[in-house]
Amino acid sequence: MRQLATRAGFALLIAGVLLWVLLPPVSIGTAPPPSQVVRGAYHIHTNRSDGSGSPDDVALAAARAAMQFVILTDHGDGTRAPDPPAYRHGVLTIDAVELNTTGGHYAALGLPASPYPLAGTPQAVIADVRRFGGFGIAAHPGSSRESLRWSDWQAAIDGLEWINGDSEWRDEPRLPIARVLLAYLFRAPEAMGTLLDRPAAVFDAWDRLTRARRVFAIAGIDAHARLGYETNGDSGNAAMQLPIPGYEPMFRTFSNHVVLDAPLSGNAAADARVLLEAIQQGRVYSVIDALASPGGLQFTATSGSHTATVGEDLAIAGDVHIRAAATSPPGTTLVLMKNGERAHAVTDAVLELNAGTGQAVYRVEVFVRNAPGGPPAPWIVSNPIYVGFTRDADLSPVDAPPSYRVAARAAEAGTESGTIDSSVLGPVPPEAVGRTAAGEVALAWSFALGPGTPRGQFAAVRVPITGGLAAFDRVRFRVSAPAPMRAWVQLRAPVGNTERWGSTFYADATERTIDLPLRSFLPIGVTSSEQPPLDRVDSLLFVVDTLNFLPGRRGSMLLSDIAFVR
Repeated sequence: MRQLATRAGFALLIAGVLLWVLLPPVSIGTAPPPSQVVRGAYHIHTNRSDGSGSPDDVALAAARAAMQFVILTDHGDGTRAPDPPAYRHGVLTIDAVELNTTGGHYAALGLPASPYPLAGTPQAVIADVRRFGGFGIAAHPGSSRESLRWSDWQAAIDGLEWINGDSEWRDEPRLPIARVLLAYLFRAPEAMGTLLDRPAAVFDAWDRLTRARRVFAIAGIDAHARLGYETNGDSGNAAMQLPIPGYEPMFRTFSNHVVLDAPLSGNAAADARVLLEAIQQGRVYSVIDALASPGGLQFTATSGSHTATVGEDLAIAGDVHIRAAATSPPGTTLVLMKNGERAHAVTDAVLELNAGTGQAVYRVEVFVRNAPGGPPAPWIVSNPIYVGFTRDADLSPVDAPPSYRVAARAAEAGTESGTIDSSVLGPVPPEAVGRTAAGEVALAWSFALGPGTPRGQFAAVRVPITGGLAAFDRVRFRVSAPAPMRAWVQLRAPVGNTERWGSTFYADATERTIDLPLRSFLPIGVTSSEQPPLDRVDSLLFVVDTLNFLPGRRGSMLLSDIAFVR
């Protein structure tokens, strides 16, 4: 038995030594980045969700890996107040949250505590994140797991992860993973770096988006520091957990470099605000440190007297001159991408190009010699410079006035609720009656969800429909609520075991008109068709449930001018 153990240990040692030789060497650049370029990690889980370490453990590991900032993204619904920014072990620690949507996970940064749970469609979650002062990033869009992969490319995301460490490492076959686990004992960052590829599909999606509007990209480490969890992505539940790959080795694998106007000041709140603003603007480039470190990039575009760098706009005032240079080891190739296509490349030289006067989106990928992956993983990825573009216009849809409308039968409205919930229609305030259109009915609705864990609690108002909705394509109503909230508007049809389709809307103390295309209503649960059968719909429902409302809470809403229009 002892001989077997000795042989196994010897074999492990030999395998590790061989992998040490076979792994790509880490080349050291000639100079660190300027002091206003700060290096850190984004997308990190702690023991507040499905990570193994505390926020302090994360910051200590980041300090050992020479990080200047970390952004924590524990899973949640946005209702937990984030910890204030703080310097822990000299590392600026920023608290954020990873939200669930029906189209994938969305990391919300700069978001204060939400007044209600943020969940539902990507469009709804993105709108709420912006409404409450944050911005968001589509997480792990290249995941091999459908349940984790971002899928809604029509949603107005602010940013995306061009690479996600957890996804890259978990989508490999077992044999490479086994080799990496052996090599991990000797050179952990370099071992994990061998599993990285160039994520062509994610780059293609990103390039398509940036041709229409500004979307930044960032490297998501997705650090959990635990191996063995099998989950839909929200919490670990495997019987055995190992704290690998650890936080520090992951922080040494790749990082984000954020370009600021000045070095960090040491004031955590002010520094966090400046850092997040720079990330939101796309003033970021990513470096795979496992291939070479430190990595530095200078990328500019100049036209006339105007100069722009990563994440910035450039007005055209004559020929556009592109310049990119990297602090890099020998054999490094810089590739200029124009509108998603390879436009120019140089090796062991500064990249310079007169690009003419056309409108275009430019970004840079940098490759080191013998990079791993198939296709090889880029060592550095920049965010774009947008040449000849104006700032994004308002993305809100502009609708033509309806050609005709019919009032819903609000006078016949009734209420529905669960066994432990309440739903009541009460007297309408006189001032609200005065604001209601002639011949229309206002509904003063009060509701409460039963306490405890979410278990199907709901409260609803039902407005009956006769003759179906085949002649209409929208529902329109006015709404206000004393406190910010999000609720459903649903269509119900006597199909099968009674089927429903719905969309959510936002309400607060400001009275507003909600206008929703009926084609935007999505199935709720299992339905016999993707779109509601408008000719068979018999009920319009306003519903509060545990998707966006907490159990044990009470609320109210004033609804008026409920109509179907075309």
